[in-house]
Amino acid sequence: MDYERIYEFLIELDKLKSVYRKSYLSDYSRNENSAEHSWHLSLAIMMLHKELPDNIDLVKSFKMALVHDVCEIGAGDISVYDKNRDTVQSAEREYLIQLSARFPGPFTEELLLLWEEYEAQETAESRWVKVFDRLLPFCMNLATEGRSWKEQKVRKHQVLAIHEPIRKQAPDMYAWLKRKAEEAVMKGWLEA
Repeated sequence: MDYERIYEFLIELDKLKSVYRKSYLSDYSRNENSAEHSWHLSLAIMMLHKELPDNIDLVKSFKMALVHDVCEIGAGDISVYDKNRDTVQSAEREYLIQLSARFPGPFTEELLLLWEEYEAQETAESRWVKVFDRLLPFCMNLATEGRSWKEQKVRKHQVLAIHEPIRKQAPDMYAWLKRKAEEAVMKGWLEA
């Protein structure tokens, strides 16, 4: 086993801790980083896995949750509310291809396949990971009185639109989310 290469690869993956997102930690102290988000996403799936359909491959879902944002090491994080959001996918893919070339092997191959599956949104696992990926920043906005929404001047219709994957996969969760968005408008945390 080439421990030098393993070391280099682990240090590369460590860079995800330096990619900061628009979402804040619930204690308001700072923005969360993408590695923390991926960990939190995995915990959400673990916590709610009994609510998911029986045919969901949980191991695959955990792996997807943990690696879905590794691409941000090379492309950075772009808010889901950013009008240029759709342009970043090619930069994300390019970084993952370069990562696979630098560190060839089963792990980087699987990482790229999981990322592509997540982006395609054609499997149950990818759709459920997306549900939780969308839910967590929403929850962080509630916990911080809409801090990120306010900074980005986000409106309620944008929040509801970006959470469309939740409406399709988990209508009950979306109904709760919609009520919370309306409450956030009343509290001044989110623009109408």
